[in-house]
This record gives sequence, structure tokens and C-alpha cells, in this order.
Amino acid sequence: MYRAFWFRTDAGSYWSVVEDCDYRVEQLADQFLQFARFGRGHTESTSRKYAEAVALYFRFCAERSSDWASPDMTAFQMWLRVAPAPRHPHPERRVWAGPGHAAMRSDNRINLITHAVCEMFKFAAAEGHWDSAKLGQLFELAPARAYGLRDRRHHPSAVVLVRRRHSLRPQRSARNDAPVDVVKALAAACHNGRDLLLVVLLATTGLRRGEALGLRLNDIHFLPTSQSLGCPVEGAHLHVVPRENSNGARVKREKPRMVPVSAALVGLYDHYRQDRDRCDHARLSDYVFVNLYRSPLGEPMKLHAVNELFTRLSGAVGHKVTPHMLRHTFGTGAAREASLDVVAELLGHASIRSTEIYLHPDVALQRQAIEKGALAGYFDQSGGDEQ
Repeated sequence: MYRAFWFRTDAGSYWSVVEDCDYRVEQLADQFLQFARFGRGHTESTSRKYAEAVALYFRFCAERSSDWASPDMTAFQMWLRVAPAPRHPHPERRVWAGPGHAAMRSDNRINLITHAVCEMFKFAAAEGHWDSAKLGQLFELAPARAYGLRDRRHHPSAVVLVRRRHSLRPQRSARNDAPVDVVKALAAACHNGRDLLLVVLLATTGLRRGEALGLRLNDIHFLPTSQSLGCPVEGAHLHVVPRENSNGARVKREKPRMVPVSAALVGLYDHYRQDRDRCDHARLSDYVFVNLYRSPLGEPMKLHAVNELFTRLSGAVGHKVTPHMLRHTFGTGAAREASLDVVAELLGHASIRSTEIYLHPDVALQRQAIEKGALAGYFDQSGGDEQ
């Protein structure tokens, strides 16, 4: 059994692939994942997803007693539909995918796994660990001259990788946002200022759970002007800053960003600070969200504490809500009010394609588009009479 494993080095932390029996590192996977993390600058969370995907591929090869260097991506994708995840209670069991039975993984998920594995083969070919002539098994090739690549880096007879051959048709993901009425009930179910601030912060800014728990007091600029703090941004806002946090919170995108906040959130923050400043232990911490109601007092909140909070609140309102669902609620609403590039910056997306999942035109909006069409009014007035 192969699985993803977390390593910490002087250069930073990353995820690799080990064999469960003796924790032996898979060398090719380790070199590729180090390159992806430190050579390409991928985030640690992306490193983990790549490691989990590559671990699945080596597990597939081990079960078939096949050589990793002879990829059969079609068989691998078929296996991904029925093979449980390593953390499944019975990872040796298979599911039957067919009418009335959902596959173990969606086409979108299989696409992501396949992409990571193909990237590993591309790396192996570049490093001389795999025959580059076999890249045609995984990628569609085209002459470099067709793309105008005739400079000294590309010989006119060279080829370029156009796209993966084994790419399933992407499917639109199901909506994962919490209804606005449920979010309001969730806020009403909070019993203290800290929990209320956290819920409203996630719902009105779209911050990830780790980004919220990593906030420090000096990241909060809630005055009309922050010139005295050396910040040129006008209006109330906060800064999301990638850094090492003692509570395990992480910022996914390793690029700082600024997020404006509403006047209501400023008021909730002021109320929370009154409760926070009454705790002597809390005054010693520079984290915004700290333990005020359980030991160790004053220590920064951890990720599991937020999960426990949302489990309690979900039970109180009778609707399961997760922190990430509030991010989807914000993204869906923001995508209706602003352009995708604005929403992408607010949410900290590296690619605008990640923001497109928040485009959920409902029936009312579709009807509005029809009724406000340039010719709809004319035909309504004419009554559709024949001339």
C-alpha cells in the first residue's frame, strides 16, 4: 500500500509517497514532488494532492504487479472508478459502478489525478528516468513549428505536448453553498461574540478556514484610514498573509492579499475584542481567534475547534453547514455582483477558472434574461399577430 506522507525539510515542508509496510520513500515520486513543491513553487496543499494522486498510481501498479514505466492510463482510470481511497474502512473492497451505483470518484476528480500522474511522467522523461519517446502514450503531440516555436530553444522538427490524451469531459460541480436563510440561522445560533464573528467573517469575505485562523491582530485594519499603520488602502479591510502558524492554519496561495470588510463586521469585531481583552491570557497572543471558553486559554484556535463549532451549529439549525460552504455562499453572491477577475482576487484564486464554479444562474435569473431581451418587449406588445 502506497500513501502520501508529510516531510519537513530546511527548505520547507512537502508531501511525498511512501510504502506503508516499511515507510520506504518511492524515489521517483519523491524527486517529482520536491520539484513540484520547490522548483515549481506549488503550495503545500497542492503538493499533498499530487502526492495522493501519485500514491494511487503506484498502488494501482502494485496490485496489478505491473511496472510503473509502462503506463496504461485507460486501465488506471477504470480502476479509479471502483477502488476505494486509502483511508476507506475497507480499502481492499471494490465498488460496482453502473446504473444505480455511483462511481468511487467523479470524472473531475479522475481528471485531476490523471493530470498529476502525467506530470510525473513528463518530469521523469525530462530527467532521463523514462523514455521520452513514450510521451505520445500520454500526450497529444504537434510539430513545434505549428506554434511558431522556431527560436533557438526549439528545433523546427521538434514537437510540443498539446494536451493529455486521457482527459475525461469535465462536469459542472454540484452547488455547495449554504442557503442565505441557513447562514442567518447559523449566525443567530452563536452563543458568543467570537463564534459570531467567525461565522460572519467566513460568510461575508469568503476566507478559507485556515486563512481566518491565521489572522493576527496587526492584519486587521478596521479604521477609515490606515495611513498611521503604513498601509495606503482606504476603508476597513484585512490582510491575508502567508506565514507559519502554531495552530496549523495555512494560507493556500503563497501571495498576500487585501480583503475589504463590511461595517457590520467591524462592529462585531469591536464587540469580540471587548470579550477577548478581558482574558489575561488572550492579551498575550497576537492571533485574532483564540480560546476564551476552554483550556488552554489564550491559545490560538485550531482547525478541529472550528469543525466542532460548525457541527454544533449545524445540529442547532437542522442543516449541515461546513466552513467551506460559507466560502461558496460568498463566491456565488459575489459572482452576481462583480466580474470574475474581482471575485478571483477576493477569494485568492490563482486562476480565474477556479472562480467559474461560483457561476450558478438560477431559474429566476434565466427568466429575467429572457424577459429583458431586446426583442421580448416588442413581441409582447405586438401580441405575436401575423402581418
